[in-house]
Amino acid sequence: MSDFKAIGKAFIDFYYSKFDTGPREGVAALYEPSNGMMNFNNADFAKGAQEIAEKLRSLTFQSISHTVSTMDIQPTYDNCILIVVTGALKADNDPPMQFTETFLLRFINNSWLVINNVFRLILHG
Repeated sequence: MSDFKAIGKAFIDFYYSKFDTGPREGVAALYEPSNGMMNFNNADFAKGAQEIAEKLRSLTFQSISHTVSTMDIQPTYDNCILIVVTGALKADNDPPMQFTETFLLRFINNSWLVINNVFRLILHG
């Protein structure tokens, strides 16, 4: 899988652009419909595109902007792509907050879909 870095970077650019410009629940279409999973800041995980969309709709901020600082991309032995992102996000009028996010992508039916996703704010104090 020689183009895994290009695929991973294109995915991250698209994901955060779609998330930031809304509606944010639209990114649920990028998850495997039945088995894609998302953890958000230590809460119970949402499974499947419908639960993920509901989770994203429940977030209370009105506007958000992600800035990616680092992105590590690796192929896995079973032809998936693992992506670890760090960066900052700004939600509404809150000060910027640091975050890390991990994605595991699998090629299914001619599309790269999220199988697993873990998001975590990096809170100090």
